[in-house]
Amino acid sequence: MVHPDAAMMRRTSPLARLMQLLTGCLLIALAACGAAKPPPAEPAKVALWAISDSTGVHGWLLGTVHSLPPGTQWRRPAIDSAITGADRLVLEIGEPLNPQIAGEALGRLAFTPGLPPPSERVGPKFRSDLTRVYKDLSLNDGQFKDQESWAVALQIAAIGGLKQGMEPDNGVEPELRKVIGAKPVTGLETIDSQFGIFDALPPRAQTVLLEQVAHEAADNRDDDKDMLALWLRGDELGIAREAQTGFLADPELRAALLTRRNLAWADQINAMLKAGTRPFIAVGAAHVAGIDGLPRLLEARGWQVKRVY
Repeated sequence: MVHPDAAMMRRTSPLARLMQLLTGCLLIALAACGAAKPPPAEPAKVALWAISDSTGVHGWLLGTVHSLPPGTQWRRPAIDSAITGADRLVLEIGEPLNPQIAGEALGRLAFTPGLPPPSERVGPKFRSDLTRVYKDLSLNDGQFKDQESWAVALQIAAIGGLKQGMEPDNGVEPELRKVIGAKPVTGLETIDSQFGIFDALPPRAQTVLLEQVAHEAADNRDDDKDMLALWLRGDELGIAREAQTGFLADPELRAALLTRRNLAWADQINAMLKAGTRPFIAVGAAHVAGIDGLPRLLEARGWQVKRVY
């Protein structure tokens, strides 16, 4: 069986373009732009929102990409100014990613004795995709004995990341941790709670996730380049459209991985702001796009949320 190790968990994968913008350690194995080069150099317009009320600005909200091609320039003066004005950094996961801890958390939840082989769990039209991915990554069913489908999906993606050579150190969050300096860094979730979201998925939803990971891996498309371009130019509508495709087109997966988490985060952020803090909040860009994104949810809680250009 394949056990997550430090090398695997340090890297990310090119396989699921939406995972790139959706989450952090929950999907560390799936959040990447593959081996794509950065888009042609032009001024970045990454979306930033100011959160305010009648007394002024109380915080800022940034959508992130968790792993970037080396050399990607995404910061702009408005973002740096907001970081300077904040009194803390709020990420999806507060503590820096420890590969060993992440691997142990995955291992605690991943196994159920007596499961059929992964190739027998996916639908007939996806079996050829999984076979192709197995061949490309030198894997087989036996290496995933008794592992739940969500864990198989994450590990296939992580091993694909090893092949592509992507490093999460190139993502937005590590840079934010550096530039925030001595200010506190807190999280909206924990590593265990993020993996626990996957573990709580019913079998059908886990199967859909595995099928989509296998399909995108086998298809080997360049959609990640397009998604990165959308993020760099601050195209909220484009990101929202992409966030309704793939596995997020499945209502059960969308509710578990996006909608319910956004609602819980909006409550936490609302309480934080009312307590008088001035947070700079940075979460996966899919969480800040569309009608169920954090800007709209915070507006529903009485805050003014406006793009900063």
